[in-house]
Amino acid sequence: MNKKDYVVVTAVSMFRTRYVLHKDDLEQVAEEHLDWCEDLIECARDIVSSEECEEFSQEYMGKYIVDQMELNEDDMLELFDKDNDYLSEFTTDEKTKWIRQLFKDVLPRSLI
Repeated sequence: MNKKDYVVVTAVSMFRTRYVLHKDDLEQVAEEHLDWCEDLIECARDIVSSEECEEFSQEYMGKYIVDQMELNEDDMLELFDKDNDYLSEFTTDEKTKWIRQLFKDVLPRSLI
Protein backbone atom coordinates (compact mmCIF):
# COMPACT_ATOMS: atom_id res chain seq x y z
CA MET A 1 0.00 0.00 0.00
CA ASN A 2 1.33 3.42 -0.96
CA LYS A 3 1.87 5.87 1.85
CA LYS A 4 -0.17 9.07 1.77
CA ASP A 5 2.30 11.78 0.79
CA TYR A 6 -0.10 14.57 -0.14
CA VAL A 7 -2.87 16.55 1.54
CA VAL A 8 -5.53 18.05 -0.73
CA VAL A 9 -7.76 20.85 0.57
CA THR A 10 -10.69 21.95 -1.59
CA ALA A 11 -11.96 25.48 -1.01
CA VAL A 12 -14.45 27.89 -2.53
CA SER A 13 -13.59 31.59 -2.70
CA MET A 14 -16.51 33.94 -2.26
CA PHE A 15 -17.02 37.46 -3.52
CA ARG A 16 -19.89 39.85 -2.94
CA THR A 17 -20.53 41.53 -6.27
CA ARG A 18 -22.94 44.43 -6.88
CA TYR A 19 -24.45 45.64 -10.10
CA VAL A 20 -26.16 49.02 -10.53
CA LEU A 21 -28.56 49.61 -13.39
CA HIS A 22 -30.47 52.83 -14.11
CA LYS A 23 -34.26 52.40 -14.21
CA ASP A 24 -34.53 54.28 -17.52
CA ASP A 25 -32.21 51.72 -19.13
CA LEU A 26 -34.10 48.83 -17.55
CA GLU A 27 -37.44 50.21 -18.77
CA GLN A 28 -36.06 50.44 -22.30
CA VAL A 29 -34.87 46.83 -22.17
CA ALA A 30 -38.17 45.71 -20.65
CA GLU A 31 -40.15 47.39 -23.46
CA GLU A 32 -38.03 45.67 -26.10
CA HIS A 33 -38.22 42.25 -24.40
CA LEU A 34 -41.66 41.97 -22.88
CA ASP A 35 -41.56 38.22 -23.50
CA TRP A 36 -38.99 37.66 -20.71
CA CYS A 37 -39.20 40.83 -18.59
CA GLU A 38 -42.32 41.09 -16.43
CA ASP A 39 -40.99 43.79 -14.10
CA LEU A 40 -37.81 45.83 -13.63
CA ILE A 41 -36.46 43.67 -10.78
CA GLU A 42 -36.83 40.50 -12.83
CA CYS A 43 -35.29 42.26 -15.82
CA ALA A 44 -32.30 43.39 -13.75
CA ARG A 45 -31.85 39.87 -12.33
CA ASP A 46 -31.90 38.36 -15.84
CA ILE A 47 -29.38 40.90 -17.13
CA VAL A 48 -27.01 40.21 -14.22
CA SER A 49 -27.37 36.42 -14.36
CA SER A 50 -26.74 36.39 -18.11
CA GLU A 51 -23.62 38.57 -17.56
CA GLU A 52 -24.84 41.37 -19.83
CA CYS A 53 -23.60 44.21 -17.62
CA GLU A 54 -20.43 45.13 -15.77
CA GLU A 55 -20.09 44.93 -12.02
CA PHE A 56 -20.38 48.05 -9.87
CA SER A 57 -18.24 46.81 -6.97
CA GLN A 58 -16.73 43.68 -5.52
CA GLU A 59 -15.58 42.59 -2.06
CA TYR A 60 -13.68 39.41 -1.22
CA MET A 61 -15.59 37.52 1.48
CA GLY A 62 -13.05 34.79 2.20
CA LYS A 63 -12.69 31.08 1.64
CA TYR A 64 -14.86 28.19 2.68
CA ILE A 65 -13.18 24.80 3.07
CA VAL A 66 -15.31 22.21 1.27
CA ASP A 67 -13.27 19.10 2.06
CA GLN A 68 -9.83 17.71 2.65
CA MET A 69 -8.18 14.35 2.03
CA GLU A 70 -4.87 12.57 1.99
CA LEU A 71 -3.63 11.01 -1.25
CA ASN A 72 -0.79 8.75 -2.26
CA GLU A 73 1.34 9.83 -5.19
CA ASP A 74 -0.52 7.73 -7.78
CA ASP A 75 -3.89 9.22 -6.78
CA MET A 76 -2.41 12.71 -6.66
CA LEU A 77 -1.01 12.30 -10.18
CA GLU A 78 -4.43 11.17 -11.40
CA LEU A 79 -6.00 14.26 -9.78
CA PHE A 80 -3.24 16.42 -11.30
CA ASP A 81 -4.06 15.20 -14.81
CA LYS A 82 -7.79 15.64 -14.25
CA ASP A 83 -7.60 19.18 -12.80
CA ASN A 84 -4.66 20.42 -14.89
CA ASP A 85 -5.16 18.67 -18.22
CA TYR A 86 -3.12 21.38 -19.96
CA LEU A 87 -0.08 20.09 -17.98
CA SER A 88 -0.77 16.37 -18.43
CA GLU A 89 2.24 16.03 -20.76
CA PHE A 90 4.55 16.80 -17.80
CA THR A 91 6.63 13.90 -16.55
CA THR A 92 5.99 12.60 -13.04
CA ASP A 93 9.06 14.49 -11.80
CA GLU A 94 7.87 17.74 -13.41
CA LYS A 95 4.42 17.34 -11.85
CA THR A 96 5.74 16.71 -8.34
CA LYS A 97 8.22 19.59 -8.68
CA TRP A 98 5.40 21.88 -9.87
CA ILE A 99 3.31 20.94 -6.82
CA ARG A 100 6.14 21.40 -4.35
CA GLN A 101 6.92 24.80 -5.91
CA LEU A 102 3.40 26.03 -4.98
CA PHE A 103 4.29 25.89 -1.29
CA LYS A 104 7.95 26.94 -1.34
CA ASP A 105 7.32 30.63 -0.54
CA VAL A 106 6.03 29.76 2.93
CA LEU A 107 8.61 27.11 3.83
CA PRO A 108 11.54 28.02 6.05
CA ARG A 109 14.70 28.59 3.95
CA SER A 110 16.36 25.60 5.62
CA LEU A 111 13.82 23.23 3.99
CA ILE A 112 14.15 24.56 0.42
